[in-house]
Amino acid sequence: MKAVITGGSGFVGKRLANALANKGWEVIVFSRRSNKNSGEIKTVKVNYFDIDNLTKNLEGVDIIFHLAAVLFANNKQEFEKGNTLLTANLVQAAKKAKTVKHFIYQSSLAAAGPSKNTEILIDETCPCAPVSDYGKTKLMGETEVKKLHPITYTILRAPTVYGGAEAGVSKISAWVKRGLMVNPSKKDMYFSFVYVGDLVDTLIMAATNNKAKNETFFISENAIYTWEDFIQKLSFAMGVKKPIILNLPPALLKLAGFCYGNIAKIMNTVPALNYDKVAEALAPGHWACSSKKWVNLTGQKFLSLDEGLKETYRK
Repeated sequence: MKAVITGGSGFVGKRLANALANKGWEVIVFSRRSNKNSGEIKTVKVNYFDIDNLTKNLEGVDIIFHLAAVLFANNKQEFEKGNTLLTANLVQAAKKAKTVKHFIYQSSLAAAGPSKNTEILIDETCPCAPVSDYGKTKLMGETEVKKLHPITYTILRAPTVYGGAEAGVSKISAWVKRGLMVNPSKKDMYFSFVYVGDLVDTLIMAATNNKAKNETFFISENAIYTWEDFIQKLSFAMGVKKPIILNLPPALLKLAGFCYGNIAKIMNTVPALNYDKVAEALAPGHWACSSKKWVNLTGQKFLSLDEGLKETYRK
């Protein structure tokens, strides 16, 4: 089996590439930067905004794992380019290449939006109502993926992914070490999580399970936590004292997002907290989802947050 991974040099992508190579797959990682080979994994430089270039590099490929995404950006246009246009180009190229049989799209809980106050968990039957530009452009990416016919697809919506040097949680870990943390949500808001190793297993299952074709699934541990629960468990797994957690009123959280976002623009970096993340933080409801549909189909077991963090920080 020959597979392409976009975002293959990222947090999830590296683990997926290694897992597939260990199973005997021929693995190609699409990169914006350079060509190189590393054992069974080949990295190919591509231009995501040149459909002919993408098509050429997809010749002979059976399955695409589309993980590349813009998680943090300074404005909606950057999100649209990295999450919607890039996906649309990849879809067109996959159809032109003729050999692609299945397309797996790693989407996000943000594409569906938060659950409502009357129900903590959101599932696949709930209407999508994204509240951030990130979520809106990931949902637009899902719409592009559904144009793949006759190629089949599987859409996987993940909540917060943890388990290593991921961009978001690694920044949180740094603040935990400093002993100070801002709660980027309402105090009584609940969250779902998924361990990176479990997500990699899910991606591989989605590539080989015919019943997952042309379906959308939420992927998460079957439990929910407040932000304070998460920080307490994270600090314990790291072996440090639980930090002081500041619960900012909405006005101050908006001000912090505005300041952080503008500083990031000046310094030409991507902001971890800006207008977009504040929109998610202040949304009514909960960032929590049910993976019942996926679990009923596959029987997959997910690590608890305690187990996943222990695996993350074990010496």
